[in-house]
Amino acid sequence: MAALPKEIITEILSRLPVKSLLRFTSVCKSWYFLIKNPNFAKLHLNQSLISQSNRHLILFHHSLYFSQIDLDSNHLSFLKINHPLDHQKTIVLGSCNGVTCISNFSKSEFFLFNPLTKSHRKLPSIPIQDPKDEVIFGFGYDSKNDDYKVLRMLEGYNYKTDEIFYNEAKVYSLNNHSWKTVDALPYYLFYKNFYGALVNENLHYSVLVEQILDSEYMSIARFDLQTERFSLMSYPIDIYGDIFKSGLMLVLGQLDGCLCLMVNYQTIDLGGLLPLPTNEVQGPLLKRVDLWVMKEYGKEDSWVRLFSICQPESIGCYIHVLPLVYSGDGRRILLDLDALRFGWYDLVSNSVDEIIADGLPLGYLESSFFVGSLVCVSLQDKLSLKKKTLPKKNKKKCFSGSLIYYFISIFFEFFARKNSACWAKV
Repeated sequence: MAALPKEIITEILSRLPVKSLLRFTSVCKSWYFLIKNPNFAKLHLNQSLISQSNRHLILFHHSLYFSQIDLDSNHLSFLKINHPLDHQKTIVLGSCNGVTCISNFSKSEFFLFNPLTKSHRKLPSIPIQDPKDEVIFGFGYDSKNDDYKVLRMLEGYNYKTDEIFYNEAKVYSLNNHSWKTVDALPYYLFYKNFYGALVNENLHYSVLVEQILDSEYMSIARFDLQTERFSLMSYPIDIYGDIFKSGLMLVLGQLDGCLCLMVNYQTIDLGGLLPLPTNEVQGPLLKRVDLWVMKEYGKEDSWVRLFSICQPESIGCYIHVLPLVYSGDGRRILLDLDALRFGWYDLVSNSVDEIIADGLPLGYLESSFFVGSLVCVSLQDKLSLKKKTLPKKNKKKCFSGSLIYYFISIFFEFFARKNSACWAKV
């Protein structure tokens, strides 16, 4: 029986989960090189973005954990990830195209790391002028140069020149495997513990801008990963009257490719006023949550308030709410609730259904969304692929008959479970 054309095999493979593709590299030599090819990795990533598949959450609490969110929308099962910083407290500095930027807690060691393929690369060390300096990061992809980049900003007080603060910015390029200095952000970073929100190949940060006569206003600074320059954008005009009120927390993020802003209004009431889930929760408590979305990137009049929760305690949330990702049908948004649990917010009923999450470590959890991919960042893997050789156990012939049909049956069984309209076109 004749083998399927290469184009059809490529199309089928590009729609499978990363885990399955990693197993299929052992089928035969041609499949190995196809799946390992960078162009196939881009095709597979594109298919995942279009079909909203291969979606995962990654969270860190001393170590890294991940969960797929496609198979059962009301249940998450987290597994611990083996990674290059396994024996150190690890934090995630950003994620893009299935690749994460991770560091140890002291931010002295950095890796680009693909959690699903385990491909990783250590970044060159980069000194910090003063241990007291604030260190802020961002990570993203520059499609023009087909390059992954890490932004590192330093902000601190210069005792020698008696300046209120000084700043510095450096960019790491995966293509060049080196850091270079770029023009620093000329504004004061308002939040030091939030890393850049990646949208449209720009990293976004909340900043305080000084004007004449010592007046100040809040704005959004964006760093273009292609031009490697900073510029300013505006917040929704409706929130400017609240920006400098006490108890306001502004969190920039990305939702379905759009820049979003979660505005957490907090009160200073401490303990005893609300039925807190634990006696350990002390400090500002939520009194309202608004989610804003910039529908057209760069157009400041396109900010839209997507929803507002006026009584967060009614959904069991007391500290903050963060948006993560839309559901497959676009009718719900997955929320991080108090960095302790997760829930789906229904945009129609304005209600939240908490999700059962297994395998969560105890404690405060930092979480983010990523799309699983085959993107390779390891130099060794790339060099191995160029040698056109395979381990002996992989040197098999491709069978054109039963193996192909067995594979196709697995493929259609997978898409039947997905029950997605886009799969029916295959």
